[in-house]
Amino acid sequence: MNKLIYGAMSAALLAACASNPPANNNDAVRDRANAAYAEVPTDEPAAESSAKSAEAPAAEAPTIQLSNATFRSAPTVLVSPALSGKMNASIDVIRRNPLAKTAMEVINAYLTSRGYTVVGLESQAQLDEVVQLQSDIAGNDDDLAYVAGLSVGADINITYAGSIQDNELVLDLNASEASTANLLASESVRMKNDGGENQRVLVQKAMEKGIVALENKVRDRLAAQQELGVQYKVIAHLTGEFTDDQAEEISNIVSIQMRKKFNKMQIISMSRNTYDLMLYVDPDKFEDAQMVYGEFVESLNGLAKVRKQNITKKLIILEIK
Repeated sequence: MNKLIYGAMSAALLAACASNPPANNNDAVRDRANAAYAEVPTDEPAAESSAKSAEAPAAEAPTIQLSNATFRSAPTVLVSPALSGKMNASIDVIRRNPLAKTAMEVINAYLTSRGYTVVGLESQAQLDEVVQLQSDIAGNDDDLAYVAGLSVGADINITYAGSIQDNELVLDLNASEASTANLLASESVRMKNDGGENQRVLVQKAMEKGIVALENKVRDRLAAQQELGVQYKVIAHLTGEFTDDQAEEISNIVSIQMRKKFNKMQIISMSRNTYDLMLYVDPDKFEDAQMVYGEFVESLNGLAKVRKQNITKKLIILEIK
């Protein structure tokens, strides 16, 4: 599994405002994020541009041509600080550190303005479920952003981390495919910390710049993936006492039948007793993971019993016995 997590924000950044949290101003953050989106692709009038060139002959910074790719349905995004260890550590960072919370608010506001559905792990019940899923499917692997994204049905995970380096604020963002943990894009932003403005404003400005560039890198790819169908990850374990011939027959049936029933099936790995599959499903035919699970039950009826171990929005763990 790809390691997508950069690590926690450094102590310098995380502790900066802990003793003196700034006033909460979500509306202002949303306005600034929306403004960042509106201002990126600038088209200046010729006269104004000529005047600026005369005053400042230095080359202007290139602007970003935002992707105009459209989605069949709004992609779901999970945003969290990049942390290893228990998932609730990420929530602790958001709850206790104003700068980490500000960074998340900027990301959420911008993505919402661009048509995404943004989810967060806010309730303890969800956190407990994610930690249990981590134990079930990832063993000792600590890439919990991947597991959390599957649990809440995300199409994409965005993680972020920050630090102060040589009097500069450095923000790193990663976007990864929730169903496979494959890295889609990364973006790093450096902004001078000259002391002229407080750190919360500095984080806002840097994150506004970073999330615009990151989202622009992945939007076309996400739109293309949606044309293939909704992604579901399926992990199947053979636990019955099957002969080698029976195990081979089961794997062949799964491989053939699932390709017929769904838009596409990708085999991540397939051993004698464990299948790791990626399904691309027509949402008009299969509304949710339970309906996808039912196709496995039907296909193996009379040959083996299929039992679900765990089903969430995008993850199906089943047992074949």
